[in-house]
Amino acid sequence: MQDMKDMPEQAQATPQPSDTTSAAPTGATEQVGDGNGEGGEFQALLDLLQGWVDQQGWSLSLKSLGRPIRNLFLLIAALVVFQLVSGVAEALNRIPLLGNTFMLVGLVQIAVFTRHNLLRQSDRQNLRKRINTLLNDTFG
Repeated sequence: MQDMKDMPEQAQATPQPSDTTSAAPTGATEQVGDGNGEGGEFQALLDLLQGWVDQQGWSLSLKSLGRPIRNLFLLIAALVVFQLVSGVAEALNRIPLLGNTFMLVGLVQIAVFTRHNLLRQSDRQNLRKRINTLLNDTFG
């Protein structure tokens, strides 16, 4: 453990509870005590976190971070799903004849996708519009 003299002055001072941090937990306990079944713990946590951010003097709003945080969670979830699917596909690929069947199914799917979306110019334009719409909805 560090000596107190090595720590900055701000860290040495004992934190005084502010109105925002002490009000959030009591609000959560009052909601639980009402017996309406809605805990409100997540909102109490957000209020507590926002109070702490305000106390630090940062010009940061949790609502303004909504889209980047959502995209970060989506990226993490996509990586986890990719790892799981990769593991399952690797296990299924070790079964004799099943791996070759999956390759055949993949080639058929590529042929069907090409026939439906890439042969005609109008189909390619529709595909490009769908991709652009998806990108705009995801990344703004």
